[in-house]
Amino acid sequence: MRFLKKLRDIVLALLPILVIVLFVHLFFYKIDTKLLIGFFVSAFVIAFGEALFLTGVDSTIIPMGELMVNTVNKLSKLIIFVIFAAIFGFFATIAEPDVSVFVTQLFKTGVFNSKILIVFCIGAGVGIFTALSIFRIIKNIELKYIYFAIFALIFLLCCFVKSEYIALAFDAGGATTGMISAPFLLAIASGISSKFSKTKSNKETFGMLGMASFGPVVAVLILFLFAQNNGGVEVAAQNLNIFISVLKNSLFAIVPLAIIFLIYDLILIRLPLRKKLKFCAGLGITFIGLFLFMFGIDYAFTGMGEVIGKFLSLQKPIVVIIFCIVFGFALTFAEPSVIVLAKQVQSATKGSVPYIIVMFGIAISMALAILLAALRILYNINFFYIILTGYIVALILMFFVDSLFTGLAFDSGGVASGPMTSAFILPLMVSLAAETSGAINGFGIIGIVAMSPILVIQLIGLVYKFNVYAQKRKEHKKAFLFSYTFENYSNIEKLEAEYNKLKGQKNEKK
Repeated sequence: MRFLKKLRDIVLALLPILVIVLFVHLFFYKIDTKLLIGFFVSAFVIAFGEALFLTGVDSTIIPMGELMVNTVNKLSKLIIFVIFAAIFGFFATIAEPDVSVFVTQLFKTGVFNSKILIVFCIGAGVGIFTALSIFRIIKNIELKYIYFAIFALIFLLCCFVKSEYIALAFDAGGATTGMISAPFLLAIASGISSKFSKTKSNKETFGMLGMASFGPVVAVLILFLFAQNNGGVEVAAQNLNIFISVLKNSLFAIVPLAIIFLIYDLILIRLPLRKKLKFCAGLGITFIGLFLFMFGIDYAFTGMGEVIGKFLSLQKPIVVIIFCIVFGFALTFAEPSVIVLAKQVQSATKGSVPYIIVMFGIAISMALAILLAALRILYNINFFYIILTGYIVALILMFFVDSLFTGLAFDSGGVASGPMTSAFILPLMVSLAAETSGAINGFGIIGIVAMSPILVIQLIGLVYKFNVYAQKRKEHKKAFLFSYTFENYSNIEKLEAEYNKLKGQKNEKK
């Protein structure tokens, strides 16, 4: 039942994209029939694979994180846990479909020649920053101070890296915390905050995803810093057989997770054989789902994104703007993680910020983000100025919103750029840029999409804060009026006695 519900939700989420592509084919631009049929077939394969994959994640990856947290009952075991959490963060990131899609697109542009190196850097960034986030929760360090330090380092590195590579670094960060790593990291954050946080509140649960998504930005910027000083990083794109490459990538993603967990189990958990076999079966389901998902993307989904990008490159800017807004708005409802986030915000605010408000807020931000990315390509706007302005505003807003919304906001940036953005919008933008200003200028879309919900959630947090303040003033006013009325009412007998006394004195005078 859980699998069928997930399948239904994913199919419904994919429908807007399918309808838009069909609309383009019928009224604007004739798409090759073979590609069109392949696109619809791949959409079904993606939906089936993603549902299977998420079912496996629910039964395997999340329990892994919970089991790991439950072993940390003493601080003496904390160092071992942090090391293994960092290793798990590394391998969970490698397993991310979004990372694989991003690296594939990177290869098509001929920007980098070592797939293993770029994937290793992204995974290492997540692993190290996961360990840093755990340390922050245990030591009860304010989230805003950590983010200031991270952004200071990022902006410093940006000053020494070529501007076109800055967009690639932020895309690497946006493509990380997705369907595998997000549930795993949230399980770890929840467990650690409940055990070691001094505040014992759910505020400390949030923020780990946001921090983890900025680890790859730092790691990739450092990689490009060294690469550009050693003769550049441009090479020819590689063409691999789809089936073999996807199979190899899927095995490379899942097998290390199984090995690391079994080692951790041998050292600390020591599960019964039956439970170990259950975990292995769950990982098998996760592997099959991941393989089908990635195969569907490579088969025709990214190809359709490239075709739509070429179509938009032939249109007037106003047409590009309209299509980008429509795609951005529709994509919000196709990203499962965004839906989860909206429900999370509603729950955290006890219904004061409704689910539908968050969804439409993020939908508008996604539309504007994709529009901004397209305008950047069309008018050759420097990516660094866009990202610098956006994150400076985000850092300023941290001083005016509750820390709960700060954590939620940066987590939303980590999950907003999910599979649909990486698999469809990124190829679209790269294709659009290839026909206009150069393929490398198409990168940056994931980074902008990851930034926009951060601003939206913080603005929602600001509105929520004002509403709470107004409500408290209203309640205070009611309480004051009630107490004043009650006090007057309690003195009514005294007032009546005084009145009767004065009345008696008047009668005596008469």
